[in-house]
Amino acid sequence: MKLGRGALVILGVFVASCLSSVAAYLFNSPDFGKWLTAPALLLSGWVFGGHLVTLDDDMRGGWSNPDDSRAVAYRSLGELFVKLVVFIGVLGLFMLHF
Repeated sequence: MKLGRGALVILGVFVASCLSSVAAYLFNSPDFGKWLTAPALLLSGWVFGGHLVTLDDDMRGGWSNPDDSRAVAYRSLGELFVKLVVFIGVLGLFMLHF
């Protein structure tokens, strides 16, 4: 899967936000760390929420799955679980700064 320029920029912002937040935690700067974690928290929440809202499209007979394939539905649920784990991880990183 090849990512476009916009996706690479967003991925770069996400990774930079997470890494700089870890650095702020290691250097004992909780106030600065909260602001550095905010973009990653926003992006991961947006991705998870967007997938959750459109989950019914991937279920059997849905817009993205007109062939009633269980594989598409299970893959979508797996992707949603991974996005949830990432969101919870970033939320945990955010909560470290309190």
